[in-house]
Amino acid sequence: MGILDALNPFKPADKLKIESWEKIDRAGDSEKTFSTFINPDEITLNYTVLSEQNPASGATGNAGPFLGTTPFEVTLKFFLDGTNATGVPLDVKDKIIEFYQTTGYDGKGHRTRFLRINWPGLIWYRANQFAFDCILKTANIQYKLFNNGGKPLRAIITATFIEKRAKEQIEAEEDKKSADLTHIRIVKEGDTLPAMVHKIYGNFKYYLEIAKVNNLKNFRDLIPGQKLVFPPFDKNVKSLGNG
Repeated sequence: MGILDALNPFKPADKLKIESWEKIDRAGDSEKTFSTFINPDEITLNYTVLSEQNPASGATGNAGPFLGTTPFEVTLKFFLDGTNATGVPLDVKDKIIEFYQTTGYDGKGHRTRFLRINWPGLIWYRANQFAFDCILKTANIQYKLFNNGGKPLRAIITATFIEKRAKEQIEAEEDKKSADLTHIRIVKEGDTLPAMVHKIYGNFKYYLEIAKVNNLKNFRDLIPGQKLVFPPFDKNVKSLGNG
C-alpha cells in the first residue's frame, strides 16, 4: 500500500494534473496542463517550523515564540513509459516537453508559471483543500531506457514544488484564523499597540481592551522585547474572548 492509499480514501481513478497560468490569481481555465501517465504512489510533503530562539534563557535548544512555518514543498515522481508495456502508447520526449511547457519558464511573463496540482479526492495539508497552488522549485529528469536510435523510452521526472498563493487568498485565510487563535507577539522598536492590534484584528478599536488583557498601565509605554497576548474574539460582540 502506497502512502496515498492511506491519505486518500477515495482512491481516485482520475489522473493527477498540473494546471498552469501566467498570472498568480489563476483566474479562468488553465492555460496549459500536464497530466500524469501513471499516477504517483507517494507524495513527499516538507516544511520547517520556525520559532524565535531565546539565547538569554541559557537553555540549550530552548525555542521561543512560534513564528510560523516555511512555505510547504511537495515532491512528486512522474514515471513515463514509452515501451507500450502498459498498453498505452506514449512518446516520452513529447511528454517531457509538455511538462516543461506547463511548469517551466514563461517568456511572456518573464518567470516560471503559476501552478495548481489537482488530484480529485486527495486532501492536502489544509482541511478542505483539494489543490496545491505552487511554482516549480526543482526538476530532475532521469532517462532509464533508449531504443537503438537513441530515442528515450523510459524516464522519471522528480519535481519539487513550493507553495505560492495569491496575496488575497493568504489574507482571507489569515483573517479566518485570527478570530479563533490566541496570538503572542514580541514588541519591537517602533511598535505601537494600536498598530499591532490593527495588524491582527483588522481594526484599531480593540487596543484598550488589549491593554487591559496585558495589564498595561499606559498603552503608549511598550518596551522592546515585551510579550503581548492577543486573545481570540467574536467580531460581532464588543468584548474580546466572549465569543
